[in-house]
Amino acid sequence: MKMRFAFLAAACALACAALPAAAQTMKPGLWEVNNKVSSQDAQTQSAMAMVQKHMANMSPEQRQAMQQMMERNGVQMNIGPGGALTTRICMTKEMVQRKEFPVAEGDCKQKVTQQSANRMKVAFSCTRPPASGEGELTMDSDTSYRAQMHIKGMQGGQQQAVDMDVTGKWLSADCGSLRPVNK
Repeated sequence: MKMRFAFLAAACALACAALPAAAQTMKPGLWEVNNKVSSQDAQTQSAMAMVQKHMANMSPEQRQAMQQMMERNGVQMNIGPGGALTTRICMTKEMVQRKEFPVAEGDCKQKVTQQSANRMKVAFSCTRPPASGEGELTMDSDTSYRAQMHIKGMQGGQQQAVDMDVTGKWLSADCGSLRPVNK
């Protein structure tokens, strides 16, 4: 089950990294990204439920310590009901100009396979963590986007797959105390 959690965490990181990177103009500042994860695999669904239960059962001190550790790495995160993962990420002006969406860890490459004014399809592969997938992103405006992703990877010698529905919205030009992710 621990291995499946690692794959799930990697899939969530990929959702932040893979799609918006080649998107049209985005406003710099504080962004909130919501990921709804689902899987046809019963064990992966069970792992997601365990993560939710673990988060819900954390003491206030444990939750605060985890949140502080993540914020030091440039991410605010919350796992909600039904596997919804909400992150807050600080996008600098330079990141927006480079069309780069931050990811805390991983070694991923993406290729845009189709693109129009506000929509694009991408394929991506990662070596750390080992995973690949494809997705489609729609920019609704410079302050919001939505995407659907399908991510596949090997974990513990078994093929695993998750689907993600992603929405991103700009919250503020000021990131407050949240600093950008270090590359």
